[in-house]
Amino acid sequence: MSDSGTCTVEDVRRVLQKAGFSGALEEDNHKAVVDAIASQQEWLEKTTERHWYEPGGIDEDDHDLIPTEPKSRDDEEDIPTGGAFVVGEPATPKTWQGSYTRIRLERRYAGSVSQLLVRTPEGYEDWTAGDYSGGTWPDAVGDDYYVRVNNDGVSQLYLDTENLLDGDGEPLLESYSNAVYVTYEYGREGIPQTVRKAVAMKAAAELLAPDDDANLGIPDNANLQTVETKVSALERQAEEKLEVYH
Repeated sequence: MSDSGTCTVEDVRRVLQKAGFSGALEEDNHKAVVDAIASQQEWLEKTTERHWYEPGGIDEDDHDLIPTEPKSRDDEEDIPTGGAFVVGEPATPKTWQGSYTRIRLERRYAGSVSQLLVRTPEGYEDWTAGDYSGGTWPDAVGDDYYVRVNNDGVSQLYLDTENLLDGDGEPLLESYSNAVYVTYEYGREGIPQTVRKAVAMKAAAELLAPDDDANLGIPDNANLQTVETKVSALERQAEEKLEVYH
């Protein structure tokens, strides 16, 4: 599937009909509508830090836009350090929950970790392999690492800092900047109707924009100011609907 989107063509049709424009009902315009929906995905994910999917799809999704599985992402992260800096003293990882430090991940509703590269004096070591153990909270508490999803999907990676110290309890690293590369799965099952409608509104606004190539359903004698007003209203309403997910 080359195109992906968090609403259907029918969702956009309904928005356009309510706005008084019906051009998207034309079969020849389907490709333009699909493109407009797909173009909202980056905006949606960056705005909400989320990915939604429907394992069984949606019946009215005749264009196979709706995601059906989680996504994967790899990020470079710093290990937070704590305490006041003292000249001559090495930095030490900041800890929460006993000896664990934690890193907030860039995407919410994180799941399994497929690779966890942590820097050592010799290079990077994969904590998902070898003698290390890990998983998700609460089952993996006590392991070398675990992922915990807090309220509203905020996801944090916990690392046991005992693995970052030498036999004398001294830090192994001089710097903890960019010390972790983590690859993980993320996403939440079920697309809320609010999200579908917000994406449909953004797609409709793109299709109606006077400088867009499609200009679906806009009569030649349409008042340009009226069209621009409706475009602005759709964009504003879409943003308002997503405020709860910020």
